[in-house]
Amino acid sequence: MQSQAPVPFESDLVAGASSDGSGDALSLASATTGRFRAAGEARDVEAMLATLSEDVVLHSPITDRVTFAGLDEMRELLRAVFTVIDDIHYSADVGDEHVRALFYTAKVGGQPLEEATRVQLNDRQQISEITIFFRPLPGLAALTSALAPRLARKHGRVRPLVASLLIGPLGLLTRLGDRLATWFT
Repeated sequence: MQSQAPVPFESDLVAGASSDGSGDALSLASATTGRFRAAGEARDVEAMLATLSEDVVLHSPITDRVTFAGLDEMRELLRAVFTVIDDIHYSADVGDEHVRALFYTAKVGGQPLEEATRVQLNDRQQISEITIFFRPLPGLAALTSALAPRLARKHGRVRPLVASLLIGPLGLLTRLGDRLATWFT
């Protein structure tokens, strides 16, 4: 089987960026999200953190009750995420110098997953805010089931167990429901 050529991204096609940091804001924003994408596909936590502002905020795709703020919390989150998400492949990167949207496909425990990420860039072209959206539901449930116990470990042994007991069935039930979806329609 022949390997496919990489998909060109809008950000890869914008001219004007240079290695010395000069160029227009759109080119610099595109370069930032290009580095962010490359780090995500490589599962490189430190390279991804290098694209973020010190006061970065990530809004959880799982609940409105949780945000991750600052580089230390992002480092912890990314380490956990990269242990459960496999085969990240970005398919699009669009937007302007202030707001960009990135899209990728991946797998969690063999379950397909698609992500849309909205990033806000500050005046230094660092990512200052991240909002994430996932589909399909079985993929999000698999991510939640795998990720919540890992993130709860910092609070001792009880919280990861509670997270597994409460959220674990969600993954199983959504996979079952997904298999039956055509039966319902």
